Amino acid sequence: MFKKTPISYALRLVSTFMPIPKPVLFSGPGSTTKLAEFMIDSSYRRPLLVADSFLVQNGMLDGLLAYLKDQGCEVTVFDGIIPNPTFAVVEAGLKLSRDNNCDSVLVIGGGSAIDAAKVIAATHAAKKPPQKLAGNLKVKEAPLPFFVVPTTSGSGSEVTVAAVISDSETHQKQFVVSPKLIPIATALDPELLKTLPPAMTAAVGMDALTHAIEAYTSTNTFTDTDRDAATAVALLMRYLPTATHHGDDLAAREKVALASFLAGTAFTKAGLGYVHGISHQISAHYNTPHGVANAVILPRVLRFNLPKVTDRLAALERRIDPAATGSNAELAQRFVKRVDDLSDTLEIPAKLEDLQASDFAKITRDALAEARRSYAVPRVMKPADVTKILTSVAEGQRDIVFA
Repeated sequence: MFKKTPISYALRLVSTFMPIPKPVLFSGPGSTTKLAEFMIDSSYRRPLLVADSFLVQNGMLDGLLAYLKDQGCEVTVFDGIIPNPTFAVVEAGLKLSRDNNCDSVLVIGGGSAIDAAKVIAATHAAKKPPQKLAGNLKVKEAPLPFFVVPTTSGSGSEVTVAAVISDSETHQKQFVVSPKLIPIATALDPELLKTLPPAMTAAVGMDALTHAIEAYTSTNTFTDTDRDAATAVALLMRYLPTATHHGDDLAAREKVALASFLAGTAFTKAGLGYVHGISHQISAHYNTPHGVANAVILPRVLRFNLPKVTDRLAALERRIDPAATGSNAELAQRFVKRVDDLSDTLEIPAKLEDLQASDFAKITRDALAEARRSYAVPRVMKPADVTKILTSVAEGQRDIVFA
């Protein structure tokens, strides 16, 4: 049984007494149009459409824009999204929203677009700058009604209570956390996912796997988070390789999108862990894509946590392979090896070339601080443990041993 920490008790209290809503879910080819119909039927006809620029420039949203126009909607398009969006990006979208008197936000894009759109929607109604919303439960007014169509399957932003926005100057990541950031509805449309490049499909899919595993091994687990996280792990192990290497397989794309959704519901309630604590700092230092950083860090943290999560990882291995035999220790090791093999199949790098030893002390300090205040981890790291992980990432060595 996990040893409870103060943050574990605090997170359980919040999760128990502050129920988190789930969005209405549309899934399958054509679900984007179904979501748009739902938005219109809900009497929202002046949306701010937040979208990744390549979707607009390549005409991938022309059909949707024509449909919305035919239905009498007045759409304002904001496509100034960048990876790891900053508050300056939020402020640019906010200005468009206010200048055009938008009554809702419809976002079609990846995690960066969704995070930016969440904070735009929240700030539109607030009488304060977006920076003042950073932190826990600081969104007081109801945001603009918010609808999401993710074009990547990994961030889970389409179902979570959080948005990550970077400081415009320091690029330090800030978290805006509130149940008010849950969208009204989400569409998982594989037609918009099929052109996602293999490398990005792999990275964001491993991000979803990280969400699911960290939720499942949190000390703040619940029956429903265990169910959703375990299902997400099983779906990703089965379908992520196909979605990566055969991107036009719409069934595999939809399964991976569903896994991301389930992983998002799980970690929203159960929490995350050291993979995210470390990867957030790496992204802040080197602008490394979040999914890539998580994918590289995950195997190391699994090995660190292994003594405390043996039974949990063994249960995941049995979920993936019901015929599996052996002790829990053997099955847990087999699961870790399965994650390694998946990383190799997806061509996830074993090392990050940009990592600099001179940054290790700050990365370590900030990662431990983030985990200490935010995550119900199964095993507590010391600075030397984080340094060992960072060194192994710089050297490309996954199979490391901890004391």
